[in-house]
Amino acid sequence: MRELARLPLDQAAFRDRYGPWAVIAGASEGTGESFARELAEMGINLVLVSRRQAALETLGEALKAEYGIAYRAVVQDLTEDGAGKRIVAAAADLDVGLYISNAGADGFSSFFEDSADAAHRLVRMNISTLIDAANGFGKGLLARGKGGIIVMASGAGLGGQPNLALYSATKAFEINFAESLWAEYHERGIDVIAVGAPIMLTPTLLRLVPEGFDVSDVYAPADVTHNALAGLLAGEPLQIVPDGPGKEKLPQVLADRKARLVGFIEFNKMFTGG
Repeated sequence: MRELARLPLDQAAFRDRYGPWAVIAGASEGTGESFARELAEMGINLVLVSRRQAALETLGEALKAEYGIAYRAVVQDLTEDGAGKRIVAAAADLDVGLYISNAGADGFSSFFEDSADAAHRLVRMNISTLIDAANGFGKGLLARGKGGIIVMASGAGLGGQPNLALYSATKAFEINFAESLWAEYHERGIDVIAVGAPIMLTPTLLRLVPEGFDVSDVYAPADVTHNALAGLLAGEPLQIVPDGPGKEKLPQVLADRKARLVGFIEFNKMFTGG
């Protein structure tokens, strides 16, 4: 397993800013489960969303028993039309301070040889559902004056990749969408972060790779999700975990993207009067 240093995280400050309820879309395993476990440890109640009722109930009951939190299991296919709005509706009676968009893995595919149906499902999951959920929960965050949104994107969103045409394209949308929301709302108390996630040892990865694939040089999902939580609280718009070709350049890419964002914030203030 590749080592990833964990960033400092003030659990009390996090709970105060993003509690008492968090919604995790894509919560049944992998990074979603890692988010759920750390948030439950902080005492934050959870709305767990995925297609698999049994997996959600098993996770929720385990976290309830261990940490005394409340949870709600919401069965929802994130590729369906209107999924984001239904997630918002399922938590409408709760004081939600954090929404985590944590779905969107895709297998390798050859775009011209394959049907476009799978591509449209990925667009609905990574774009349409995110738009509706972020819009709905964002209205609540503005009303309460604080809160956050985490968008688990991918390093693939930093540029095109063979056999990942729609995946890399939708992840690029996620990164730009989250950065833009950060620029628009972080001065109003709403924190938004995109995570350019690396390859991680998750059940999804193990289902996708061929038998015998070397997974010794991948990251632990719990380390990546911990740093996502820490980065959100620190007010960062984007977090890139160095991985793949050109990984040594990614810290500078991160710094340049933030500098560009800050510059555009000041530029826009000239037109909006502040």
